Order: sequence, then C-alpha cells, then structure tokens
Amino acid sequence: MTPLQQPKFENLSSELFEKLTLAPRLYGWHATLKAPFELNSNARLEELQPAFRQLAQNTVNAFHLPLKLVEMGDFLALVPSHSSLELQNFAEHCVRELHALALPLSDTELRRRTGAGLTARQTALLHEWAYPFVMDQFQFHMTLSGSLQNVDPYVKANLKEAAHEWFTPLLENGLEIDAVTWFSQGQKNGDFQWVERFELGTSNCA
Repeated sequence: MTPLQQPKFENLSSELFEKLTLAPRLYGWHATLKAPFELNSNARLEELQPAFRQLAQNTVNAFHLPLKLVEMGDFLALVPSHSSLELQNFAEHCVRELHALALPLSDTELRRRTGAGLTARQTALLHEWAYPFVMDQFQFHMTLSGSLQNVDPYVKANLKEAAHEWFTPLLENGLEIDAVTWFSQGQKNGDFQWVERFELGTSNCA
C-alpha cells in the first residue's frame, strides 16, 4: 500500500498536519457502519463476500447525505447536517446482517468495555451487538483528526479552516451513499486494507 501525498496548507506545517491526522490514517478516511470484528469460529472467510453482496442488494436505493464539519468530542469530523432515517436504517441493516459472522466478545473484553462512560442503553447494545454505538445510538461520522484536547486553540482553528477549505465540495454538495465497502486488517494495529466495494441495490456479480 502506498500512502497518498498529504495536502499542504498555508497556516499548518506539513509535520504538524501529519501529527494531527496520524490516528485516523490507520483506518483510512471512512465512516464505520459495522464495527471491526473477528470472524466467528463457525464461519468461513468465503462467507463474507456473499453476505456483503446480499446486504448491498437488499439496500435498494442509494441516498443523499448533507454534511457539516463539527468538533465531535475532542476530534474533528464530518457528520450529517440533519437526521436521516435512510442512513439509520442502512447502518442497522449492516449490523444485523453481518452479526452472525462475527466472533462474540469474550467475557474479559465485555467487562473491560462495560462501564467505560457508557449509558445503560449503550451497555445493553454492547452486550447484544458487541458494540455500544449502534441502532438508535449510531452516529455516522468521518473522522478528520486525532485528539485535539491539548492542541493550541490557534492551531485548532487553523486545522478547522484547512478542513473547511479541503472539504468545501462535500460541505456544499453532500455525499451520495451508494455502496458499502469491505475492509480487512491483517494484524492488530495494522493499516486497514480495501477488499471489495458493493454497490447498493445490485447483485454485484462479476
């Protein structure tokens, strides 16, 4: 995999920009619909492709999503500018359709994640779906930076200005949700790798 050349901005040095965007680059620029999971011991890798294909085929229509730039917690992200029932239904569909192929969380992992600032509802979702931010707790976001908690306000303002500049087309025109993409991670903490893209509402047959 060859890293893409990073954009250059007048008020941000290349070194600082690389540091502030290091964390999200591990996953690539994306929006999670189904949280990363290990394959269930009873499932085979060959089952993933038809599962994704069926998922995409059952999501009949592509849909449009207007976006805005926000500080989400302590990082920058693009999020929907208003609620979208189509998006919520699509995300829920992804979670449900792929859940049977996912390895359940161990008791140790469940204990580690339970109570980590989660609400009662999020804890219930964690135990049912192995992730707390699904269903009615799902928040579509496209992460643009790492933590900005200890970043100088002037630097943060410059980063937000750069994000507005770079993502002007998306902020003005929105995003067309027309596919779901399968990514894999060869090793823990390794970069995510593109595997296959499945267009919504088609059989995706070769």
